[in-house]
Amino acid sequence: MSETGDVAPPVDLLTISRTVEQALARRIALPERSWMDSTTRQLQGHLGLLLLEDLGDTDIAPVRELHRIAYRLLDRRERPDAGTPPLHAYEYMRTLAAVTRSVAALYAREIDGER
Repeated sequence: MSETGDVAPPVDLLTISRTVEQALARRIALPERSWMDSTTRQLQGHLGLLLLEDLGDTDIAPVRELHRIAYRLLDRRERPDAGTPPLHAYEYMRTLAAVTRSVAALYAREIDGER
């Protein structure tokens, strides 16, 4: 629950997985910029939601590093904007997808009780 009393929406691993798969799918050419921007926003939402959850022991160095990378990707100063070249926006989207996949795996492991 947030400070305003709002409850975060439930984590939907199936939707997250589908968004990640679409973002990481191999392509011959760059997708439309509007699609990249939309997918990037979805991934940012998924990652932000996952980071609100208990992801287990953050004292483990690789987990701590994953958190650091995730928060850096979500930093507004790091996000692509309308002036960002399409290839850079595409690379950001794919990096965001890969990190989201890793954080989702931590979440799935935590809810399954595997530690």
